[in-house]
Amino acid sequence: MKADYNLTKTNFWIIATNSTASYVLAFLFVFYVNHFIKIILAGSYGYDLGFEWVSIYFYIEPYEWTHDAVKLIYSSGPVLIFVIGLISLVAFWSLVEEPARLKTFFMWLTLHSFNFFFGGLLIGNIFKKGVGHVFNWMYMTDTSKMIVALIGFLGLLGTALIMSKPAAISANSYFKNLNEKNFPFFITAQIIVPFIIGTLLYLGFFLPEILFQEAYSWISLAMILIFIVGRVSRMDTQYFDEDERFINVSSVIVIITIVVLVGFRILLRNEIFISW
Repeated sequence: MKADYNLTKTNFWIIATNSTASYVLAFLFVFYVNHFIKIILAGSYGYDLGFEWVSIYFYIEPYEWTHDAVKLIYSSGPVLIFVIGLISLVAFWSLVEEPARLKTFFMWLTLHSFNFFFGGLLIGNIFKKGVGHVFNWMYMTDTSKMIVALIGFLGLLGTALIMSKPAAISANSYFKNLNEKNFPFFITAQIIVPFIIGTLLYLGFFLPEILFQEAYSWISLAMILIFIVGRVSRMDTQYFDEDERFINVSSVIVIITIVVLVGFRILLRNEIFISW
């Protein structure tokens, strides 16, 4: 079957399934990198804690917190995730000419990573959550906090700018070109539907307790995606190579996503206590 002429309902949901799986897996990867980095760094300070699939509970007295501990524990995760986002972007471009569906995962991983980092600077700073704890303990002035928030906003805008082209190029996993005929079909299946369904899936995964940043990060990501869709819609037709394309389910990424979703929810359903 020639993908260019297969704008069918079945193929739409195949593309949406593949992208949704990548969206959810990338989000959980970012979340748990930050989650476990906090746990490991808390151990370097000898802080007793408990954790489950969504939260970390520190069993220490308030006076045991130090400026260095707060800065390291709450800032290391976001910084590492930003680096992961950069590596993921490089990985995407290394596969840019290949029809590999792995590009979709790297696209979402880059978007989630940059949204987590820059969104944290903006939202966390304003509401003193997440990395906002660091700025609180640094006794930053209101002016300094506004500058940090502005950096976060510009970072989100920059993310939308640099990720527009990758979003368009990811179409070469299914099509020989991206034009005005297949654009609405592809962008809805690859971006819009995965964002909606994927967000509902990970929010449902975290119930009954949804952390602050996870509860609101979808808003900044939605703004990024709206900008991306608008930019891609104004691009000229994107031509890829003439190799045959086939639309089928990426079973590996779908299975891994299901295993991670179910596995973490079951394995971490009860609090695990660590006494350092």
